[in-house]
Amino acid sequence: MIGGGAEIPAMVKAAPRANDLLLVGAKELGKCVKNLKLCSGLVFDVSEFPGLNDAEIEAMLVSLRSRMEDRAIILLRGNIGRIEQLFRVVMDLELDGAVVECATPSGSRLASALPKIGLASKAMGIGTTGKFVFIETMNEPDAKDMLVAIGSGCTGLIAPTSGGDLPSKLEKLESELRGWMKEIGIDRMERIGRRNLRATDFDTAAISGLRLLGYDRPLKMWLDLR
Repeated sequence: MIGGGAEIPAMVKAAPRANDLLLVGAKELGKCVKNLKLCSGLVFDVSEFPGLNDAEIEAMLVSLRSRMEDRAIILLRGNIGRIEQLFRVVMDLELDGAVVECATPSGSRLASALPKIGLASKAMGIGTTGKFVFIETMNEPDAKDMLVAIGSGCTGLIAPTSGGDLPSKLEKLESELRGWMKEIGIDRMERIGRRNLRATDFDTAAISGLRLLGYDRPLKMWLDLR
């Protein structure tokens, strides 16, 4: 999310602040060195280097890491269509986590991405290691989007902002989140899970694996994945 205030972190391609993540793709690779010590972490866009094998990716990350502060984190960014490979590389190279880009040419819905992320995370063991898993979307999220993402096992959302007073927007999101949490009967964000969520229509239940409201269980095709 593009931050408008000093305390709001952002993912940026240039001029990072101390609490920002620096996004590095093919265009930024040659000119990012001076910014590496200024940020809190690196997001390496592996999708812009499709021809690299694991050893070559590791060599580039080792070179970049040597120029960063000791406490800085390294995340890999990749598309939802290759999420298994993205998570595998994160685990094999012992990185801090992943940013999953959910925008696809076909315009797939966020609800359809969540079970894919959850299943890949479970298969690779990424969810039990304390690694970060962020979802990147094309549109500014609302409180419901954030609740669903966190309930599906993700650390958080990365998204653009449509402008306006960002601190006020975040205060409103926090208030709405607390309202949703009170409604589903939880007092802390870390207690939100898929069992707290309900799909309000058959289509969403079918593509997400969430329990259908009124039916109070996943649809039959999802039961063997529980």
